[in-house]
Amino acid sequence: METDITKFDNGLEVDAAVDEIAKEYNEETVRNFFMKAENTNFIVPFRDTPNTIPLFNSKDGLKLIPAFSSYAAFEKSPLPKDKAGIMHFDKINDIVKKSNGQIGGIVINPHGKSMVFKHSGAKVPENKPGTGIKLMKPAMVPAGVAETLKNYLSSCEKVYSAYILWAQKENDLAPHLFMVIDFDGKREEFFPKVAEAIKPVLKPGDNIEMAKADFKLLKTAEKLVPPVYKKT
Repeated sequence: METDITKFDNGLEVDAAVDEIAKEYNEETVRNFFMKAENTNFIVPFRDTPNTIPLFNSKDGLKLIPAFSSYAAFEKSPLPKDKAGIMHFDKINDIVKKSNGQIGGIVINPHGKSMVFKHSGAKVPENKPGTGIKLMKPAMVPAGVAETLKNYLSSCEKVYSAYILWAQKENDLAPHLFMVIDFDGKREEFFPKVAEAIKPVLKPGDNIEMAKADFKLLKTAEKLVPPVYKKT
């Protein structure tokens, strides 16, 4: 009998485990979590067929198979919800092992509080210049982000406009928010202040990248979305 994934929940308390480990790292807590995970099923998304799984690119460059502990966790992903199935951890891990190091492991609940199983033979790819990035109109922006950004930028001098897009690099699992801001000044000084301003309205798993506008970025942004802020 086919499982209804909208009702799926494997009972794995991922958020609680992440919080406990973040509070005080404990080998036993990690070991117990992994033992439970290795003996249960997960929701795994696919592209066209169950044999074509989209991979999640981690911050350290590893390609990971995304696995969701519940449908509630899966709903946080921008991936299509009609292309997913239930898969046991052993089968997911077998795909990792057979990839000859091309797949670095498994990430549980990548769009929230997540846990990563790294495979010992994983190969970290070199960063190659010229990797394509696609900019697009966002299907959704987390509540409060646009308004908070607008309010903060309106209090700043020498900030002229800002746009919120979606960006997706080649082989990324899903797009992430991409802010294009036109301002005078140093990005390494200004962007941490912007990040701090919008931090209260962000949720765990929200991934935002910021870029200082140049002519090309501005023209691209203007074609895709109206400005979230424009100096008057």
